[in-house]
Amino acid sequence: MKQIASILFLAILGLFLGNPASAWAGENEMMDALIHKLVEKGVLTREEAWEIKKEVAEESARMAKSRADETKDTAKGMKGGGWLDKVQWSGDLRLRHETQRREPAVDRSRERFRLRFGFVANPIDPLEVGVRLSTGASGDPVSTNQSFTATFDKKAIFVDQAYGKYTPWKRGSGTLSGLSLIGGKMENPFVIFPEGIVWDHDVTPEGVAMQWKSAGPLPLLDRLLSVKPFANAGGFAITEIAGDHGDPAVFGYQGGADIELPGGWGWVFQPAVSYYNFTGIKGRNIAGVTNGPSGNSVVTQGSTSKFASDYNLIGAQGKLSIPAVLGQPVALYVDYTHNEDNRPLSSLDDPNVDDDGAYAAGIQI
Repeated sequence: MKQIASILFLAILGLFLGNPASAWAGENEMMDALIHKLVEKGVLTREEAWEIKKEVAEESARMAKSRADETKDTAKGMKGGGWLDKVQWSGDLRLRHETQRREPAVDRSRERFRLRFGFVANPIDPLEVGVRLSTGASGDPVSTNQSFTATFDKKAIFVDQAYGKYTPWKRGSGTLSGLSLIGGKMENPFVIFPEGIVWDHDVTPEGVAMQWKSAGPLPLLDRLLSVKPFANAGGFAITEIAGDHGDPAVFGYQGGADIELPGGWGWVFQPAVSYYNFTGIKGRNIAGVTNGPSGNSVVTQGSTSKFASDYNLIGAQGKLSIPAVLGQPVALYVDYTHNEDNRPLSSLDDPNVDDDGAYAAGIQI
């Protein structure tokens, strides 16, 4: 008899699973009628019939609670649950007055502001997606400032960053754990300090890059110094010219190390060497690449100005970070860069003039 009761219970439960939304409507009445008939014919006792009804009710309640929990999880995901909870928002606003002393030209004064807003998200653990919007001006890649001008007109917002960063061995502890692949419009991977020679720190190049930094100090030197090497490489499009497969681009390579100096002061010295190979530049019409010559050596043919040379730059940089000077972090830096592919014009071909190299030095507080 108990085997018949178990089979009946499973049959009734299957009926509820097939149509859970109406389980306690029409099916409830059908179940009561069926059990009543089986009791009348002596197939089930009244105690067995009561047990079946009790078990079906308990199982139906359990399934209803499970479905309610699933519905809540789905609703939470639709409202921003899951990886969207990991989004990190950022933004800043800067207001400033700027005065330019220009001799012999007339001095210039103006008010300016900068607004930036964006986020970084991790849809999956190894992948980072970053987006940042900012003020600026069309045709000016080196500034995100806007001047107070043009009779209170509305100010433009541009895409300053839009990239994906993939770190395949992020959770590991081996040599490759610090390797990242980046694509899109990104923060410049080659900038070590704010004001270098080759790169303005506000430039966000477009292309692909690879970054690697050692997860720990080199084991052979850790008894003397903490040395953490790093390497960067990237290829960036400068512009796209229709009908020309030799578009201007730049390919960069950089290697260096973070060296923690002995003494327990927390001073870190960061030497690096860099090489940048600009392609598709020499002989190119300047107007087709940039807004103006900006001091570049040019060849003039009628009313057209063309680049006189490519730029193949070799540089050495150094940065010394000091944790605290009068309570503030301080960094000293130097940068020297030499153009290996300079072809000076005859008017510039003066042995007493060195126009192939440049240097910079500064302090950051």
